[in-house]
Amino acid sequence: MYVQGCLLFCKNFMKFSLRRPSDKEFQSICDYIKEFELDNRDLKKEQFVLAAEGTQLLGFGRLRKHADCTELCSLGVVMPHRMKGIGKAIVQELLKGSSDAVFLVCIIPDFFTPLGFRVTEQFPTSIKDKITYCTQELVVPETYVAMVFQKP
Repeated sequence: MYVQGCLLFCKNFMKFSLRRPSDKEFQSICDYIKEFELDNRDLKKEQFVLAAEGTQLLGFGRLRKHADCTELCSLGVVMPHRMKGIGKAIVQELLKGSSDAVFLVCIIPDFFTPLGFRVTEQFPTSIKDKITYCTQELVVPETYVAMVFQKP
């Protein structure tokens, strides 16, 4: 499903790999999810892809399977590694792992649009429930939107 140990280069020629997390790395991911106030429900190690430079965790994201859809969620890049293409690489790797449409709920649609996502008003019940969760539990001043990625 995911590339094992894929070595990539991002802006500023930083080398990093995309892979599944170890148990220790998964615990670090869970800590960052709490710190970044991301969706921490139903976390499973096998859902995640991480970006790492050697043993240093740079970022992470997951595909969460629901009964009615697949959701990309819990995407985070550790400071000071943001704005270097790491989040984009994680999203692209996660999208390789799904043959179905992939939905997400976010406050930064401009990040996801160049990656092939589009804002949608039609989404499965689990995404409706995610919007409710976000607006009630992960309160921010920005507006949450649902987006979808359809493979060509």
